Parts: sequence; C-alpha cells; structure tokens
Amino acid sequence: MVSSNFYMADNSDIETKKIEAARSHYQAGDYSAALRLYLSMINSSISYKLYHRIGKCYYKMNDIKSAKEYFQKSVDLESAKNPSYLYLANIYYKEEDLKNAIYCWACVFAYKPEDENVCLNLATSYFSRGMKFQSVYYYEKYLKYAHEKGSAYSAIKTSIDRCSEIGMEFLQKAKLAISRKNNIAALEFLNFALKNLPVSYDINYLLGQIYLAENDNMHALIYLKQAYCLRPRSIEVLQKLVSACINVGDYTEAYCMMKRMLPLVINNQPEYLKTMQMIKGLDSTFDAHSAYALKDWGDKYFEDNNYHFALIEYENCLMLNPDMQYDLQKRIEQLRRFIHPEIAIINSCIEKGKVSYKDGDFSSSNKYFTKVMQLSESDSEEYKLAKSKVRNV
Repeated sequence: MVSSNFYMADNSDIETKKIEAARSHYQAGDYSAALRLYLSMINSSISYKLYHRIGKCYYKMNDIKSAKEYFQKSVDLESAKNPSYLYLANIYYKEEDLKNAIYCWACVFAYKPEDENVCLNLATSYFSRGMKFQSVYYYEKYLKYAHEKGSAYSAIKTSIDRCSEIGMEFLQKAKLAISRKNNIAALEFLNFALKNLPVSYDINYLLGQIYLAENDNMHALIYLKQAYCLRPRSIEVLQKLVSACINVGDYTEAYCMMKRMLPLVINNQPEYLKTMQMIKGLDSTFDAHSAYALKDWGDKYFEDNNYHFALIEYENCLMLNPDMQYDLQKRIEQLRRFIHPEIAIINSCIEKGKVSYKDGDFSSSNKYFTKVMQLSESDSEEYKLAKSKVRNV
C-alpha cells in the first residue's frame, strides 16, 4: 500500500459560502468586497465562471483594463455560451474597435439569436463599417425578435420598410430595362436598388447575371456569392458562379462550386453526368496545397467580419483537401452558428418537443414548439410542424 503525506482537502463548502457572500456584496453594490472574495478563490478554483465574476466586478468599478483581462481569460477557458463575450463586445465598442466588438457580439448571437439588443448592436456596428449586406441582415433579425416596440423600433422599421419599397421599385425598373436589352440602364437601376435592399436575392442575382454577360467577372462574383449566401440551394446561381470563376481562371473555386451542385442535381441524370464530367476535367488543375490559398482568403474574410464569405472559402478548403478538417471544422461550425444559429436551436427544440409530446407533457412540448415558431420562418416546414403540435393545456 502506497502512503503519502499529501492530500487534497475538500473545500467545496468554504468556496460555496465565499461565492454566496461575494454575490451578496455584488448585489448590494459593494464590488470591491465581492472582488476580494473572488480573487481569494483563484488559487484553488479556477473556472470560466469565476473569471467572469471577477471581470464583472472590475467592470462595475470602472477598471476596464482589468475587466477586459479577466473576461478574456474566461472565454479562453470556455468559448461557447459565455456571457463574458457580451461585456467584451461593449468594451471593444467603447474603444472603437468594431472588428472585435462584432466578433464578440456574433459569439453571443450564436447562442442567443433572439436577443434583440445583440442583433441591433451587430446591425449598427456593421453599418458603421459600411458593410450594408451584413447590417441589413441583422436589422431584419432585430425587427423579427424585438419585444420592446418603442420609438427606436418604429424608426428602424419605417426606414427598413421604406428602403425595401424603393429597392423593389427599382428592381422592377431594372427588369423592364432587361426586357428591352438595355443592360447599362438595368445595372444603374439594380445598383441603386441594392443600396436600399442589399439582402435581396433577386437584386444580387440579377446584378451578377448582367455583370457576367458584360464580361465584368469580378463584380459578377461578388453579387453572385451574395445571392448564394441568401439562397445556397439555387442551381442557377451556382452555374453562373462556375462560369465567372472559369472566366477569371479560378479553376479551384469553379471546382468547389460544381461540387456544391452535385447533391442538387442528383435526380437530374443528364445534368448530374455533365457536372461530374466538368469536375473530372478540373481535377488536374489543383493539388491538395491549393486549399491553403483558399484558407488565406477565408482568414481575410474572417478578420474583416465577412462571415458569409469566410464560410464559403473554408468549406471550399475541405472540398479540395479533406485532411484540413481537423484545423477548420471548428471554425466552420462557429461560422454556421454566427450566420444561422436558429438552425441548431430549432432542431434541438423539435426533438425535445417531440419527446415531451409523446410523454403527454404538453406544457413542456408547447414551450419547445413555441420556440421553434419564434425562430423559424412562417412558410418553413419546421414552423408548420411546430404549429400543428401546439396544444391547449
């Protein structure tokens, strides 16, 4: 039998009492007393929650430098569902560091997409950076989830509605110009429409289509990619993206776009075989190392808070070089949550709702299905399923 003079004492009761005492001091506004108790626990109980509490105390005491340090320590230990991101975002915003503020707010949005204040902060920050596509994307999220429909809500809704009206008006003018084969006028109308309605699939698609016809492939790629972000299952967009990529000699990107097309045309044998033939024809134009060039683009887009385009490039990397999955999968999953966090939450709530419904616990199932209805689009299958399951209890 091995003996030792060293043993770990169970201090859980002491730590619990310290936490309770510190919480009481904090709630009473005595942040320095709360801080002393939290700091006394660092050597025995390091956790992201402890670092977060220390950061909050410093934040309340207006020691922003120390608060920032401990909030960062907290997210270094736990990067998912960590409220420290919200405080970090506020600090970065006050420091006029919009890039890091947007990143931190996106981390909160990833697990709390219905938080109207986070949506509004993302929208206004992107607007300040001149990134209208992303700005309007989050303004629309804000309008969807806002509970407080006061003067700020009314002003934003009025502005968005007016811009949407103008955008649709000039889209119709552009379609008329296209019917008259006047691409120059159509481009003028569409560019004005896009300034007012940057998240319109139709406007982005038509812009890309006309720029492609006019051999302006670089502009075509920008708008076709934005159209793809809004409707990733559009075969027409992918086909035109392939053409634009080939026109500029970007065969690796063309290859990836065709790979994205395959599952969409699998039931159309002629189109499927044609796509497969084109893919095989491009196999020799790149090697496994070509993916690193796409990763560089993904990194640039990520640093610029252009998470839609970053996701495209990182996904392309894995199509070219599956061995990069270990390095990129976590980032890809993060970006998917940044852009469409509702998907994971909706799927989880549907599964939990079904279990509760089957067990006859309609109070719980109603809670989950109501959440699904809140987060999903009213014309989606998920919304219809949830609505059919809500019961009067």
